This record gives sequence, structure tokens and C-alpha cells, in this order.
Amino acid sequence: MKHMTRKATRHISQNEGLIFEKSSPGKAAWKLPPLDVPDVDTNKLLGAAERKDLGSMPEVSELDLQLEDGRVTAYRAKIKVSFKYEGGD
Repeated sequence: MKHMTRKATRHISQNEGLIFEKSSPGKAAWKLPPLDVPDVDTNKLLGAAERKDLGSMPEVSELDLQLEDGRVTAYRAKIKVSFKYEGGD
């Protein structure tokens, strides 16, 4: 008998690209208003714990970020449901 693996999602493309692959320099998913509080010297506040470089964070638009969050949330919810009911609980 052939074993059929059940997919956690029914999305057309099972091999979607990573959010890092959608990244383009200069895109920003936020627009912050001007500060209404005094600026803080983070080096003085955090000392050696301050991070100057955030690594290779993806630069994506707000829409790309919302779509990615929706996909990840739906995927996680389907996994939780499948674990709950396949175990016989």
C-alpha cells in the first residue's frame, strides 16, 4: 500500500520563496512618525549590548510582510489542528 503524505496547506505552490528572497534594498514595512520624546543615547543606555548591525534582515514592503504573516499564521494553525486530531485526542 502506498503511503500518502498529507500536506499542511492546500496552497497552489508548495515551494513558495522565503521572505528573504523577496527582499529589495530600500523597501520598508513601516512609516514612523517623528519622535515626540527626547532622543536617547543607546550606547550609554545599553553599553556593550547595543547592536549596530542587525544582520541580514529582509527589506520588504508592508503588503509583503502582511501576506507572509498571514501565510505563516495559517500554516501554524493547520499544523496544530492536524496534530490535535490525528493523535486521537
